[in-house]
Amino acid sequence: MKPGEKSDLGVRIIQEDVDRAEIIRRTRETEVFCRIEAGPRREWRISTGIDFLDHMIEILAFYSGLNIDLEVKSGRRLQHTVAEDAGIALGRALRAMALRRIEAQGIMGFGFSQGMLDEAYSEARISFEGRAGCYIHRCSEAGYFGIVEGIEESFLEAFFQGFSQGMGATIQIELRRGKDSHHLWESAFRAFGNALRMLLSVDEWKRGSIAGVKEIPE
Repeated sequence: MKPGEKSDLGVRIIQEDVDRAEIIRRTRETEVFCRIEAGPRREWRISTGIDFLDHMIEILAFYSGLNIDLEVKSGRRLQHTVAEDAGIALGRALRAMALRRIEAQGIMGFGFSQGMLDEAYSEARISFEGRAGCYIHRCSEAGYFGIVEGIEESFLEAFFQGFSQGMGATIQIELRRGKDSHHLWESAFRAFGNALRMLLSVDEWKRGSIAGVKEIPE
């Protein structure tokens, strides 16, 4: 997609290259601005209106090695909508950067990692093949808490679902164990950030193709 054009998700790409992507997404419910940049770490500007989600996106930035700015404007602050739309915008920005990297140098196209925080442990996997799919599994040793720091756990799942939709990627998250809700979800975001770092890493053998042998998706 060329800068300025809108996608079927209401996204307008402002800028995109191998180290930077900037997009804005407007719907009847939200307006989301998102910028991602590779390079030296700087202060991030993240404001979704949901404190714990802001913190998790900070974790994602730190572990992925990407500077992330993300702002959500919404008149009604419906948490599910905000979380999902934030995920869609961030995923679409990552897609724009990934496609540029595929053309210029090739990328791994998939990533997997583990994340831990104290007693909590999670695994994350992501594959960029141009289609969305999000699968979140909670093992028996990972408690179900319902609410974590003021946000429903299902809305954090909605963030990953939105990310998958925005990027056109398959995401698998396994919440392996944890007795503290904050620790459990932070371990998942740590793992996912590391998986993204691997996905975007250079692989010249795959230049011009995505994770399989397919050409670059439109």
